Amino acid sequence: MEEDIQRWWDRATEDLETAKFNFRGKKYRAAAFFSQQATEKALKALYIKRFRKLKRLTISSYWQPN
Repeated sequence: MEEDIQRWWDRATEDLETAKFNFRGKKYRAAAFFSQQATEKALKALYIKRFRKLKRLTISSYWQPN
């Protein structure tokens, strides 16, 4: 579990650095995209840390009856 948390956090950090690089280069759409990706991955890491799991959703899961 801790390995998963660290992996998501590392990916988030890498995406944030990519966002900063793009922002400095005035590539604002790319910066926004990588900022969103960094946020999503950081939240996944925090979610796993808090709830000790990550529910994996797929498109088809939206059409499954509860």
